[in-house]
Amino acid sequence: MNKYGFLVFCLLSLILCVSCSTSSGLHSQCKAHYTFRNGIPCETFKQEHLSADFLDVTFTERPKVSRDIDFWVFTWNGIDVILPPVAFEHVFLSKDSGGRYFIHLTAGDDIRISLLVNKNDKYEDVFAVSDIGEPGMITSEEGIAATKAMYGGAVRFSELMIRAYESTPKEITCCAEKTEKETGTVVALIMKAIDGPNIVAAYKGIGRYKGWLTKSKSGGQVEYRLNILSESDEKYVYQVTYQITEAAAYQTFPLLVGTTNPHDAAQPPNWIPALEAALEEDSSEAWQNFLSAAEDGGISEKSRSAVRKFIEK
Repeated sequence: MNKYGFLVFCLLSLILCVSCSTSSGLHSQCKAHYTFRNGIPCETFKQEHLSADFLDVTFTERPKVSRDIDFWVFTWNGIDVILPPVAFEHVFLSKDSGGRYFIHLTAGDDIRISLLVNKNDKYEDVFAVSDIGEPGMITSEEGIAATKAMYGGAVRFSELMIRAYESTPKEITCCAEKTEKETGTVVALIMKAIDGPNIVAAYKGIGRYKGWLTKSKSGGQVEYRLNILSESDEKYVYQVTYQITEAAAYQTFPLLVGTTNPHDAAQPPNWIPALEAALEEDSSEAWQNFLSAAEDGGISEKSRSAVRKFIEK
C-alpha cells in the first residue's frame, strides 16, 4: 500500500454516510447541503481542509523547452530517463520485498535523481481500513457501494491522482443533489493535499508516456516528479524524481523525458549501459561488469560497496 493509503482510513468517518441540512453557507442557491458522517457540514470541511492555494493547481500545457542540448539516456523499465552529461558521484541501489530495484543518482549538490516503483493500488472500497495484526484491507459493502457511486466502480490510485489535478475546491458546491459526484472529488482533492503543499505546476502526460508530472519548489530546490504508467502492467507507477538546486542549469532535463529521440543522445559513460545490463540480467557477472565500469567512471566506493552486498547475497 502506498503512502496515500492512510488517506482512506482518515476519510472513513467523513463520507460513507451523509445527511442533508438547510444552510445559508457558500452556495445558498442549494435547497440543502450535505453534512459528513461525523456531523461536520460540507462548507466547514471545505473551509478547514480545502482552502490552501496550492489545491487550485490543475493540469496546464507542458512548457516547451529547447532540445538543442547534450544529454545522456538511461533506459529503466522501458523508460528513457534523461540525464545531464555531468560527473555523477553516487549510484545508490536498494531492493524492495518484491525484488524491484530503487536507484538514486547524485551529481554534487545540484541534482539528485531517484527512480522508484510504486504500487498503483486498485480500490474496490476507497474507505477500506487496515486492522492491526490483520493482513490486507478490511472492506465493507457500504464502502464498495459508495466507491461505485462516486467512481462507477473500483478506481486506481493513478486515476484518483489525475482527477485530483483536474479538479479544484471551487467545484465543491456542497449541494445535496451533487453529493456522490462531489464526495468523489473531495477524496481526490485530499490526495492532492498529501501530494503538496509545495506544488506549483502539474502536467498531464509525459510525452510518449502516459502519466502525470508535478513541479514543486521548496528551500531553494525544485522537484520534478514524473509518474509514468506502464503500458503492459497497470499495477505499478514508475516514478522518476529530479531534485535540482533552483539556480542550477538542469531544469530542462526533466521536461525532455518522453519527448526526445534516444538516438540523439550523446555517448554515455560505460557505467550507464553496464548498469542497464546489470538490472536486466541481475547476474553476478553483469554486476561485476558494472562495478568495474563504475570505478572507471568515478562512481564512489560507498556506492560500489552497497552493490557488492547485493552480489554476495
